[in-house]
Amino acid sequence: MTNENVSTPRKEAFTWLEPGAWRKPCIVHVTMVANARQALFGTLTHNGSEAVIEKTPIGWVLINQQRKLLELCPEIKILADKVMPDHHHMVLQVQRTMPRSIREVVRGYMQGCKAEARKLGFVENLYDAPPFYRVLTHKGQLHAMIEYVKANSERAWQRRQNPDLFRMHRKTDVCGLLFTSMGNHFLLDWPDRQLVEMSREASEGQIEERLQSVLAAAHNGAVTYTAAISNGEKKIARMVREQGFPLVVLLNDGFPKEGSPQERFYKPGGVYFEACSKGKLLLMEPDGSAFVDSVVMKATEDVLRRKAEAKHYSYSPIPVESQRYRFVALNEIGRLLVER
Repeated sequence: MTNENVSTPRKEAFTWLEPGAWRKPCIVHVTMVANARQALFGTLTHNGSEAVIEKTPIGWVLINQQRKLLELCPEIKILADKVMPDHHHMVLQVQRTMPRSIREVVRGYMQGCKAEARKLGFVENLYDAPPFYRVLTHKGQLHAMIEYVKANSERAWQRRQNPDLFRMHRKTDVCGLLFTSMGNHFLLDWPDRQLVEMSREASEGQIEERLQSVLAAAHNGAVTYTAAISNGEKKIARMVREQGFPLVVLLNDGFPKEGSPQERFYKPGGVYFEACSKGKLLLMEPDGSAFVDSVVMKATEDVLRRKAEAKHYSYSPIPVESQRYRFVALNEIGRLLVER
């Protein structure tokens, strides 16, 4: 078995469970991080067609211990695994109820890896912290888990080749507003811009009509800005991205907090990663001060008031901290960026 091994789970072997049922059939994505994020397990290279991890002796220890894990726990199947220079992933399927929990099994696996590393002369602690678990809870998640693990080395190579595109910038100043941002900042300088804003109540026909006009403008060189909140906005943003057009996405609470442990290793997830690596994406999260900027507040209040009046409601100001205010404000901030 290699560290790129991927199996297809038997349909009857797993059940969609809450994370607490650790002994019962479930599927778990486990991530284990090397001590101090040292490149203990391998070196990232490229063979001309794909990214490759050249494993160190300790990296091969991880693979050998996987074989032992399967021998000791026949209830478990490894659906995907990947050894990276400073961490490694396993997607584990518990096929039937075990005498031990999956947490105990993983703990034993890590202890075995530590013991074998000591035989190689590595006397430090092998791991940085306890493992991180993500338990499969809904259909569609399994494919995403496996694809994430399989593509891990390629994503790391792309980050290395395009470091500026994956660097988090605090206090990006646009229109006098501050943002946390990541991606291609040259998109902000593009003169032809369009905002995608769609009501949650928009019909499929309205969304399709707007989609076609957005794609036509994008084809003619416009950069598309959107908060991608409503279903219509999400659909249009997805189509813009899939067709390779540049996209600026406004986020609400989308980046790790400054100074948090996650800040150093943050990267765009899922579909945004490839777009970011190609310079086709800019992610922007307004600073808290942007939401209380006088221009933004007035524009947001005007929109909220019009919405209330259209439904014959008496308008009452809502808290700036509320999700409703922030979602409307994101679109108004987007409008400022597009019309500047």
